[in-house]
Amino acid sequence: MRKFITLAPALIVLMTTVVLLMAGPAMMRRYTFAQQYAQITLARDVLAEDDILRRIDRSISAIADAVEPTVVHIEAPGADSNASGTTGSGWIYDAEGHIVTNAHVVRNAEEVAVEFFDGRVVRARVLGKDPYTDIAVIKIPPSDFYFSARRSMERLPRRGERVFAFGSPFGFKFSMSEGIVSGLGRQAPGSNVLGGYTNYIQTDAAVNPGNSGGPLVNTDGHVIGMSVAIATARSIGGSIEDSGGDSAGISFAIPLGTIEPIVSQILRFGSVSHGYLGIMFNPRPGNLQRWNTDQGESLTGILVTDLESDGPSLAAGMQQNDIITAIEGSPIIDVESLSTLVSSGRPGDTITVRVYRNNAPIDLKVKLAKMKPQVLAGRIAQPIMVQLGMLINRENDSLVRVLQVWDGFAASAAGLRAGDRVLAVDGISVNNPDRFFVLMAERGLLTGQSVTLTVVGFESEERREIELVLYP
Repeated sequence: MRKFITLAPALIVLMTTVVLLMAGPAMMRRYTFAQQYAQITLARDVLAEDDILRRIDRSISAIADAVEPTVVHIEAPGADSNASGTTGSGWIYDAEGHIVTNAHVVRNAEEVAVEFFDGRVVRARVLGKDPYTDIAVIKIPPSDFYFSARRSMERLPRRGERVFAFGSPFGFKFSMSEGIVSGLGRQAPGSNVLGGYTNYIQTDAAVNPGNSGGPLVNTDGHVIGMSVAIATARSIGGSIEDSGGDSAGISFAIPLGTIEPIVSQILRFGSVSHGYLGIMFNPRPGNLQRWNTDQGESLTGILVTDLESDGPSLAAGMQQNDIITAIEGSPIIDVESLSTLVSSGRPGDTITVRVYRNNAPIDLKVKLAKMKPQVLAGRIAQPIMVQLGMLINRENDSLVRVLQVWDGFAASAAGLRAGDRVLAVDGISVNNPDRFFVLMAERGLLTGQSVTLTVVGFESEERREIELVLYP
């Protein structure tokens, strides 16, 4: 009996251990479940009490409700019955029925179809376009049944701010995407905007083919820019429709500060002429001047290295070594912003140019001159040659000779050959490369129209007619 009594505690411990081993997993599951239940209950209570996310959702939905009725879907016909048309987006600029879009959306069309958010479709007339900035204005009949967009007149975009892109990506009409302002004053290498006037807003909002011409708006629902190009692995800065890819998180928009003066010119004159300051400066980005004023203000500007003797800036009192910090109140953040702000003005317009001289600000009234052909040619020559796939001799001012033609590009497909000498563009004689490139732009090459070159071969004086088009 004594031995049995001695073993009893051990048996009790053993039986308890067995029971715990059998019941332990179930108890742990109950404990874990109780913890999770408490966490879920707490999270639900927090969501019920704090409606900050719902308020953000309501605000974003309000932006969609306010902006969508001002956005249109655009369809432009092809150059002929065999050519495919283009599609894109636009936004209603004013109560008179003017719509702003990209020049490469309407291309060479005289009329386009415009679809509103409620399904209505009307015909619109193309009033004018500027291939150098890729801006066009079309006109629909006046009506009380559409809404114009609100433009951001005072609030300038800032990096990090939330933005929303509207348009018809891949044919999904009246879509909306969200992102932030990733950068300002951006250039887009290889851009479809062959004139080179960029100064873009960079954003990571998803933008795809069909978004071109659509508005980019801020959290007030006000337009701050217009989608124009994207960056993809295949095409850095190509137009959205011609990029050959979809969004990679880098898209570009023309800022409102560039759009408004161009639209104003089209509405007043039906065409655009670009202004000119007549100054020289170092265009390299690293030469941007940065300093703090005595009042603690941080400034950037462009150092004037020289002035044309007959130019408008010298006549207005500008001097060598002046630093240009603003045009019409818009700050100069890089070389492109200076070029774009000046060229957006029309020759004859008087603009206010703020310069710093001896660390003191001076406002000069400069009457813009007309941009010289060689300046325009200098901006568009390289992009035109790259996209056509040819090289023109620019060293000789007395003739236009083709030095090289690459297979697989428009120039080669049209029959242009190395050694050809260009005599005329659409029947207009050319005797220097600058005139050649300016005529190519003026005759509509940049917006999809075909131009006819009269050429003679290197070894033969036989004349040939070559029809060139950028968008077959």
